[in-house]
Amino acid sequence: MALNDMESDVCDREDEGSTEPDVIAKGNILETFSESQETRSLICSLKTVYEDLTALEVTTQKFLVIMDKYQEQPHLLDPHLEWMLNLLLEIVRDKKSPPALAHLGFKFLYIISKVRGNKCFLRLFPHEVADVQPVLDLLCLQDPKGYETWETRYMLLLWLSMTCLIPFDLSRLDGNITAQSGQARVPIMDRILTVAKSYLTVSDKARDAAAVLVSKFVIRPDVKQKRLADFLDWNLSTLSQASYQTMEGTVVVDGMLQSLAQLFKHGKRDDFLPYAPTVLQCLDNCKLSESNQTILRKLGVKLVQRLGLTFLKPKVAKWRYQRGSRSLAANLSISTQGQPHAVEQNTELTDKEEEEGYDIPEEMEHVIGQHNAAYCSQCWGNG
Repeated sequence: MALNDMESDVCDREDEGSTEPDVIAKGNILETFSESQETRSLICSLKTVYEDLTALEVTTQKFLVIMDKYQEQPHLLDPHLEWMLNLLLEIVRDKKSPPALAHLGFKFLYIISKVRGNKCFLRLFPHEVADVQPVLDLLCLQDPKGYETWETRYMLLLWLSMTCLIPFDLSRLDGNITAQSGQARVPIMDRILTVAKSYLTVSDKARDAAAVLVSKFVIRPDVKQKRLADFLDWNLSTLSQASYQTMEGTVVVDGMLQSLAQLFKHGKRDDFLPYAPTVLQCLDNCKLSESNQTILRKLGVKLVQRLGLTFLKPKVAKWRYQRGSRSLAANLSISTQGQPHAVEQNTELTDKEEEEGYDIPEEMEHVIGQHNAAYCSQCWGNG
């Protein structure tokens, strides 16, 4: 009996050991955002703790610990994002808020966006016509080199990228651009481009947000018509003059490549096809495959791939829907006369003509292949 008891104990322990990882895995699965009340109290307490360094640090750490719990399940925050955003925007948009309190509000906004992601969180930001000017003015007041307030600049750039999506010509927002002193003010279009250019060369995370801003702003119909060529010329000239062998040059090259990659991703092919050969030639002259910076080689691969897709002629799928006649009598008469076969033949001829007309310049094809081979070998060689 004693031996049987020992064997049963061993079996029970083995069973417990086999189920223990499952218990741990199940324990990490959260069901709801259970800290909503605590999070609300932390955000509401910012107005009273921002001057006390000790209390401020405790509040920030508590908020970070709560948000970090949802890194793997950020969708649980979705029902609560709106009220968190409204509470923080109330602090940020209040003109009576001290600069330290406003920066703290933007820092909390950044923490939330880092967990949930910019694409989901930014949709909730107010992006009406009346929001363009205040956000732009607030961004112009920031110090691009302030290392303690980079979260503020990062969030403002992303917020400005959302306000730029308004379906109105930006020239309407200028009105009478003559100031009261008699001097002409700078149009909003030029102000936004100037701000975006200045933040594409900074060394903090605001550079990434500036690339997002450029990708959404420059492809607007009004901006594209007036400023696309000038912006690409500035970008390529800056890229050709920068050197990735220095720290400052690496930052500049990174910003230029990010903006170009974003533009060729979100822009229309017909708009960027005339500029693609020049961009590819400039990229080839930069010799990024020889750089020891992995991020630069990665951006080079990304840009080359998107340039290659730009050169490719779009091809309509053969299985596309063919709209016939809306007349039932006409459709019946066509089916009885065997006309659908003729329609299929015409479709095949059209597809063959498209394939024959499809061509890529040989020099462009050679450069793209050379870039892909060099970059991939460098990436694989450096792990």
